[in-house]
Amino acid sequence: MLLVLQMSGSVLYSGITFFFLTLASAMAFLIAPFANYVTYKGGLIGSELLKSLLLVTIPLFYFTIGLNVFYVMMLLLIVALISQFSYPIESTIMPIIVGKENIVKANSYMQTIREGMSIVFVAGAGILVVVIGPVQAILITAICHLLSSLTYVFFTFQQESAPTEKQSINLLVQTYKIDLRAGIDYMKESLIPKMIVSIVFINFAMGVMIPNMPAFALIKGNGNEALYGFYLASLSLGIMIGALLAPRIKQYGFGMLTIVSFSFTGFLWMGAAVLPAIPSILFFCIGAISIGIINILMFSSIQQQVESAFIGRVLTVLTSAASIGMPFGSLVGGFIGESFTAIVPVFLCGIAMIIFSVSWLSNTLLRKLPKIDEVKLFPARDVDESIQYEKSV
Repeated sequence: MLLVLQMSGSVLYSGITFFFLTLASAMAFLIAPFANYVTYKGGLIGSELLKSLLLVTIPLFYFTIGLNVFYVMMLLLIVALISQFSYPIESTIMPIIVGKENIVKANSYMQTIREGMSIVFVAGAGILVVVIGPVQAILITAICHLLSSLTYVFFTFQQESAPTEKQSINLLVQTYKIDLRAGIDYMKESLIPKMIVSIVFINFAMGVMIPNMPAFALIKGNGNEALYGFYLASLSLGIMIGALLAPRIKQYGFGMLTIVSFSFTGFLWMGAAVLPAIPSILFFCIGAISIGIINILMFSSIQQQVESAFIGRVLTVLTSAASIGMPFGSLVGGFIGESFTAIVPVFLCGIAMIIFSVSWLSNTLLRKLPKIDEVKLFPARDVDESIQYEKSV
């Protein structure tokens, strides 16, 4: 996004770029079911290798025939779509490896490692961009995806059902439709659809803010590009702290925990919008803690309560529905940032967090949700019914 901002000089183009990136999440329900037709190992190796090959074309074209901003935007959309293919595979593998009884701790540890490395590498990338430029930094990203694909070669994953070796196109499409429908049916009569409206709203607000972060960081840092990396690192630090706290505070009621934490986030991000750089980064970091907490608890609850054969499909449908607000928020955020200043969208996102908390507070069902281990997200199915349902699919 910083590269697009530099090439176009427009916050609006950054908003359009983020629209493409988040549109991929909204389209996940069309892509992710195809992950059922490959082996876990093959799917992960192939997706990482393909992302590496695509990203390396950015520095290649930049140093040869020239780089077009629209090419960068479309390429990032394709890379994001590939990530939607590998995401359900990663989600399915975790409970298989650690067991469902350990999934909250495992997700917390993984999120801590992921965000901890992001703090170091993203902050370092902010400095690296100043020294060598964003195009060269993207080359490093392409190399990392290549190394990731090579690393997966050494893994062996237990797979409950191997994909069919050969299928006709018609049979493949029919099976795909059945898998997609299975994920939707599995969520019927559950609590998740009742939460989706609120999640769409909060994602819309995040979409308004995030594409403005490169320009926002330049304003706060008086043109210093490194500050963008520091803001991203502070976001990762906050999420990491939230991931560390999640197993320790999961005994509190999920409803009130969500209400209180996101209301604090709202006030903190409003402060981050108007304060100078150092306190702004601090407030931005603390405000992100709630995101880490709620993400871990909600994600772990789904992994605990859904049969492994359905985890990928349920998460795909849920993610697609929840993500629909973010692409449109990014377009609105681009227009707001272009028309006024990048500070305004960040402030508006803080207000939206408070509105989100108030909406949960006014809803009796959401407000009184018990601790996450006692929240029944999906209807209970006895073992025989689950086996019969899975065979029919």
